[in-house]
Amino acid sequence: MDVDLAIVGSGFGGALLAIIARQMGLSVALLERGVHPRFAIGESSTPLADFKLAAIADRFGLDWLRPFSKYGTWKATYPQIACGLKRGFSFFRHHPGHDFIPAPGNANALLVAASPDDLHADTHWFRADFDAHLVERAIAAGVAYLDHAEIHRVIHDVGWTIEAIRPEGEKRIRASFLIDATGDGQLLGRALDIKPVDSAHLRARSRALYSHFTGVERWGDLLTEMAGPAAIASHPFPCDAAALHQIIDNGWMWILRFDHGIASAGFSLHPDVHPIRPNESPEAEWQRLLGAHPLLARQFAKAETVRPFVRTGRLQRRLTQAAGADWAMLPHAAGFLDAWLSPGIAQTLFAVERLGKILADDWRSPRRAERLAAYGRSVLNELEWMDEITGTCFECFDRFEVMAPVSMLYFAAAHYCEERERAGKAPPDAAFLLADDPAYRQAASRLCQAAPRIAASDAARFAAEFRAAIAPYNLCGLGDPSRCNMYPFSTAS
Repeated sequence: MDVDLAIVGSGFGGALLAIIARQMGLSVALLERGVHPRFAIGESSTPLADFKLAAIADRFGLDWLRPFSKYGTWKATYPQIACGLKRGFSFFRHHPGHDFIPAPGNANALLVAASPDDLHADTHWFRADFDAHLVERAIAAGVAYLDHAEIHRVIHDVGWTIEAIRPEGEKRIRASFLIDATGDGQLLGRALDIKPVDSAHLRARSRALYSHFTGVERWGDLLTEMAGPAAIASHPFPCDAAALHQIIDNGWMWILRFDHGIASAGFSLHPDVHPIRPNESPEAEWQRLLGAHPLLARQFAKAETVRPFVRTGRLQRRLTQAAGADWAMLPHAAGFLDAWLSPGIAQTLFAVERLGKILADDWRSPRRAERLAAYGRSVLNELEWMDEITGTCFECFDRFEVMAPVSMLYFAAAHYCEERERAGKAPPDAAFLLADDPAYRQAASRLCQAAPRIAASDAARFAAEFRAAIAPYNLCGLGDPSRCNMYPFSTAS
């Protein structure tokens, strides 16, 4: 098979790029090791992800894609494709051996709204459905889709040769351009001998234990049972209609709800403080972690897994190169940090839009190599920036009062970028979360360097420093002590 473009990995990013390339008239082969529908995490969208999805639909003439950019239009247009309502981000701090009890002034809770109502809300993507739908769209667009393809050799000479084994035998694909849309970057990392960044230089440290469940109790219901209606009266949106973050000592749990009754849940744990114990099964570890936190145990008392647990080693990785003259990696291939603050979908869509523009505008242009080099630098810069925010938040889990303003570095950047998008003022190829803004990065880096040394008793002073340092970017009053950690949706206009 001879094609213009080969894409390895048929998650939503790879499938979407395949569709875009076909819109331009390029011949495309899309290779998948498994088969759809398949389980995947990385399920939580954000307003920036929604803006990018809509922009991709408009830029490349994909009218069918645009309804996926909001919960209301998704449900109205594609009710058969499962998703969940996401109104914002919720955070609650737990202590081992103690019930969670709402503290005065919401000192152990934080809610940040991302939308004004359900109609305009973000979504949790049930990836088995969504990814499979995009692959079906790719096939309908004329993409050569090869699943059950186990790649055993990649040759880079004049173009690319990919040798794969499928059930019917060996397949050889020749392509002039290759995109690595896999989950670990090993395909091109090995083929081109790209060196990884020393993991000691990555600030975030975590491993994961996760599955999909039915029967997970709603956190808001448990809070009401514990402390009465006043426990949730100040919440700007239902705390379960969110990326729900349950923070424990040296780790956190995510809970994402889908409308068909399944919830994605998992622990992200510091691998040194929470090492994998010999002879302890993933199921036993899950129950032990729940048992240490009584209200979490109640939340999952009736829960049942719908698939086996996944338990990983340390998650963090980053390569030293993400693109070349005739190849590129999507962000998840170039590196990964953690699910904290849900950056994955948005960063992937930023990359898809950039690569789509390069393929559309400069497929045969001498500028292509230069633009791909810039793309590669941007992807790695964004990963480095998210590592700084994520790692700092992790280092402050023991001091919720300090972690809250550190997390606002993410929310302030996200809201600023959202307002630019809303006003039509975003620069072409702007980086994810102001990663390319030196002034913001410098101010944020100073705060990230200071935060791990801030005592809980100095948190109010640190929050004031945060507000002063990022004032030009803080368009919605983040860090205002009068709001008591509850932030309703607002716009700058």
